[in-house]
Amino acid sequence: MEILSDPTPSTQGIGDPPVITRRALMTATAALVLAMTTDRQSFADDAKASVFANFYAVSKTITGKPDLSSITSARIYDALLIDHPDLPSAIAALGILSDRHVTALQLKEAATGTGQGDLLSTILTAWYTGTIETSKGPVVVAYREALMYRPVADGLIVPTYCNKGPMWWTGLPPQIARMPINNPKVL
Repeated sequence: MEILSDPTPSTQGIGDPPVITRRALMTATAALVLAMTTDRQSFADDAKASVFANFYAVSKTITGKPDLSSITSARIYDALLIDHPDLPSAIAALGILSDRHVTALQLKEAATGTGQGDLLSTILTAWYTGTIETSKGPVVVAYREALMYRPVADGLIVPTYCNKGPMWWTGLPPQIARMPINNPKVL
């Protein structure tokens, strides 16, 4: 049995079809798949980044807060996407309005005029309460970062069943200078 690894023009007949090796076929296929997925993935990533940047800008304008968390913004966007499959196009339109109207009141009036006032109110409510009501039930996107706690942050802690606020147990208890030594080991 003869295996053709690399036929040269001198061994191939004039009317014979070209011989393609398995290695050449696999390499070409891998390169083609890589090129197709890379271009589509980078295009999808660029489009998602653009929509997210618009959403983040709209959120900053409607809340009047320039120091919003980008992580919370991503959570709100993903939760809104559950019930609003057309959210990217709506956010693009709101982004254009946000560029033209610099205050929250101007943006709200412009969005109401274009029929997107409810979406803007939903975004604002999500930022302040930290929750979004979806068809699958409520989604908590933030607790400690919810904007409703900011006005009283200097005097009150975020309400919780935990002593001294959320995540208090991650530090040492009051008046304890070091972690106790577990001797003899219990666990």
